[in-house]
Amino acid sequence: MCADTASSRRLRVWATTARSVNGLGCRAFLFLAVAHTLCPLLTAQALPLRLRETLTTHLKASERQLKTVEGGGIVAYSVDTGAADEVMLVGISRIWATPEAFVRGYTNITKFESAPGVIAGSKFSVPPRESDLTGLSFSKKEVDELKSCKPGDCSFKIGDAGLRFLKNTVNWNSPDYVEQATKALRLLWFQYLTRYQLTGNEGLATYHDSAEQFSVEQGLIELLAKTSALQEYAPQLSEYLRQYPKSEDKATEEFFYWQVGEFGLKPVHRITHVVIQRTPASWGEAYVIASKMLFASHYFRSALEIRCLIPGQDQHIGGMHYLITVQRSQVDGMTGLRGRFLRGVAVRRARQAMERYIASAKENVERDFNLTRQPGPQVAPLR
Repeated sequence: MCADTASSRRLRVWATTARSVNGLGCRAFLFLAVAHTLCPLLTAQALPLRLRETLTTHLKASERQLKTVEGGGIVAYSVDTGAADEVMLVGISRIWATPEAFVRGYTNITKFESAPGVIAGSKFSVPPRESDLTGLSFSKKEVDELKSCKPGDCSFKIGDAGLRFLKNTVNWNSPDYVEQATKALRLLWFQYLTRYQLTGNEGLATYHDSAEQFSVEQGLIELLAKTSALQEYAPQLSEYLRQYPKSEDKATEEFFYWQVGEFGLKPVHRITHVVIQRTPASWGEAYVIASKMLFASHYFRSALEIRCLIPGQDQHIGGMHYLITVQRSQVDGMTGLRGRFLRGVAVRRARQAMERYIASAKENVERDFNLTRQPGPQVAPLR
């Protein structure tokens, strides 16, 4: 028989019942034979043609990877962008829940991304308050690294204005300098976010942690220009991300959050702007979720993540959609001989992390969707 899915387990139960009630092993045998024939049809679902074309053309998915998705599996892979300092990852999965169910879960971002490796995080209020950052803290080691920073030589990603602010705000000779620095960084982050909300991309930082300065605004513009999947499904969202807050297009929903996560040798502190756009699709409403990284303390110069939630044709059984995740980032240390070695390790680990993230999201969304559905026959996920 086929894989041990909920549907195949159900078929075995029905076959056992038929044998016990009728006392005829041949009837059960015939039932199992039919089930064995139909089981691949229950689990395999052909991708919509346009989506298939997009995945192969824009996201370079192979036929083998597409077959894995059609069979209910999860795929995560890297795509060569031709830029040494850029990493692009793609993840694809089928989720047995409506796109709206995924969006409901995702908007509770603190719970949705609660997992090993996430140290702290919180959603900002509307409008943001400095108290939203109460849970943000920095270790003595991190603060000592900032203490020794100077323009062009800093292990923290920060601009010249930020360094001046810390120099003028923190008494580095005081016994409580770690606490002072933490409070100053919270205030700096709060001011940074409110400035972005007023001025848009031009209010983003220019990092000067190394000899060459880097504009976060320019980095995001470059990533947006290369994200063809966004143009395919939600061109107005791409414009919104470029022109925020001046864009005439309106988002379906948006929010901001901060997070501290383990990555490499140092934790990464980051602020993200999430924009959700609803667009019509063949079998219902599709959603595109864009996560635009506004700041990261280490490793990442800029990053953009796009999640496309494309409804499938099997809505009559309670809801199904395809989750397509595209991550693009500009990362430190990827050039040169040492960089090429580190790139292979970093990309492999990032791909594995994406696969785990998608598997966890799929499991949680499907579980919550079944728990919150209206009373009636429950459809177990077909993996």
